[in-house]
Amino acid sequence: MAIRTYIKDGKKLYEAYINGFDARGIRVQRKRKGIETLRKAEQVEFELKRELAQLKEEKIHPYFGEWLKECLGLMKVMYRPSTFYTYEKTINRWIGKHWTNQPMSEITKTDVHELIFEQIKDEDATMHTRKFVLKLVKRIFQLAVDHGKLDRNPCNGMTVKVPESDKKVLTNKEVEIFLQESKATNHRFYPVWVVALFTGMRSGELYALKWSDVDFESRTISVGRSWNSKNGFTSTKKVASRSWWRLARGSSEPQKAHQVKNRLDIQ
Repeated sequence: MAIRTYIKDGKKLYEAYINGFDARGIRVQRKRKGIETLRKAEQVEFELKRELAQLKEEKIHPYFGEWLKECLGLMKVMYRPSTFYTYEKTINRWIGKHWTNQPMSEITKTDVHELIFEQIKDEDATMHTRKFVLKLVKRIFQLAVDHGKLDRNPCNGMTVKVPESDKKVLTNKEVEIFLQESKATNHRFYPVWVVALFTGMRSGELYALKWSDVDFESRTISVGRSWNSKNGFTSTKKVASRSWWRLARGSSEPQKAHQVKNRLDIQ
């Protein structure tokens, strides 16, 4: 920080100069020339010092790329491995390459709209993909708000409308044919398909099924956990009790247990 004199067109003039660092640690240099008196130069220097002090104390809004790295670290702790794997893969493909060197505070709703509807090409993504990407972008910015890195979420109020699609399911006749054919060929998964079709259980729930979950008297199965390759065995989001198919009338309990045990590949 200094005041120096110089001569221009035979006239003595002053220059005020400061040098320092802002809140991010980036060097800041400011100077003003053409000042006619020393007193005015001192006033200008004082103003420049105040400006530098404000830059040192101002709230830092990180670059999007900086926050994204920190955000992924938070998500890894917050979510199940399978959920984090999906989030990380989606972020790296669709989001990570955008706004890397842009301060988060400067990213607007228009920027987000351009990412979702223009920069992600139609041939590369469905509307379902765009909806999921927007969900993650919202979550990234909301975490920034929650951790004091950002004042407001630029995604607030944004949505992606996905056209309703017809869900393709087997008809009763198709289910009947499918089970008849799989039973006729003695397919090893026939018992599993029977349970899946008549209870609506997911494959992970079937894999995690235990004998203690089965009540032969009431013909119900208590579903309380699931399995997948990323998380292993975990509790289901909502423990439920689902109706089970009826076994043949007249079977004794040992016969029922033996029948199911031999046919179902469950724990």
